[in-house]
Amino acid sequence: MPNKSTANHTPEKKRQLNLDVIRGTALLGILIMNIQSFSMISSAYSNPLSFGDFSGLNKTIYYFSHIFADQKFMTIFSILFGASILLVASGNEAKGLNAFKMHYRRMVILACIGLLHLYCLWYGDILFMYAVMGMLAYPARNKTAKFMLITASILLMINAAVYYTATEAMPYMSQADIQELATDWVPSSEAIEEEIFANQSNWIAQTSYRTQMATEMLFSGTFYYCRVLALMLIGMAMIKLNFFGERFNNKSLLMQAIFCSLLGVFLILNRLNYNIFSNFPISAMFDQENYWGSLMMGYAYICLIIVFCRFKVLNRVKSYLSQVGRLALTNYLVQTIICTFIFYGWGLGKFGTFERKDQLLLVICIWVFQILFSVRWMKTFRVGPFEWLWRSLTYGSVQNIKKT
Repeated sequence: MPNKSTANHTPEKKRQLNLDVIRGTALLGILIMNIQSFSMISSAYSNPLSFGDFSGLNKTIYYFSHIFADQKFMTIFSILFGASILLVASGNEAKGLNAFKMHYRRMVILACIGLLHLYCLWYGDILFMYAVMGMLAYPARNKTAKFMLITASILLMINAAVYYTATEAMPYMSQADIQELATDWVPSSEAIEEEIFANQSNWIAQTSYRTQMATEMLFSGTFYYCRVLALMLIGMAMIKLNFFGERFNNKSLLMQAIFCSLLGVFLILNRLNYNIFSNFPISAMFDQENYWGSLMMGYAYICLIIVFCRFKVLNRVKSYLSQVGRLALTNYLVQTIICTFIFYGWGLGKFGTFERKDQLLLVICIWVFQILFSVRWMKTFRVGPFEWLWRSLTYGSVQNIKKT
């Protein structure tokens, strides 16, 4: 007999289950990549040869995580954020509220949370970017799905052109600029020691380094802004087209997933094998193949999860993933709190000591904890603690957090 949380019969409940399960899966999956930024020097994320062991199991883990995780779950999150813009606005209108005013207040508060996360805990924050792009995406909410998809396609091409231009411009850069890029791509032993020392320092001693990295992240985000905005528009269009509902049958979704997965894996594998064979040249910094491949695979994952949600199997797994998804903001921030405590000097100070195989074990442990925490929390409360804070600040009054 199916669990109550998965025994949904109305189209709205089915759609919400799909969205929650997709969000929960993406929330857990994104940690596969983020754990590298928490535990290793910044260059190791894109250039695995710059730090740590890159052989045997460690190489295998990098290989598969790059193919199946890198940018894929960020793609899904961006799409879902766009979908939520329409859903939340419609909900506010149904309550008789000013949807425009509530949306921008909501985004401003999220931007503040993101900046606090960025400058006080971890430079890899994505909340601020989502808030800013969410502000830009909102005016399109009353446009047609066709307009959204065409605009998104243009924005994706612009972002790809930025990547291409950055790569092609390298031969024409000054020697000083090339040297700076090379130093970031393959840092010296002294630079590595300085980064490890900074991260293993206490919170106050980290302030200068943390501020520098956070500010750099804000500016380097220009390579992602168009992409994120485009994916939000795609998410909004998918809501209008009822993609998360009954737009496509299972056969159609599976065919789309297979095609996108095969093409995405082909593109990514082709470039990844070249990078490994060439010892990760600096041109790998602007990887066009993973850029396009991750879009295809992220879409394929969404298709597969919708099909999974339609089958009356593994209902408990769906329930667990949906609970994680309903606490997405809380779980995202808790991942940061756990990982910075383990790796930074204000906690256990293990930065630079975990190989990729150790990171994977830690990721699995965090997954188990977050699933158990989410399930237990949602038995008593309606929303997560950070979701409650976000809502209370948005609506200007203390929201009811406990289930009645």
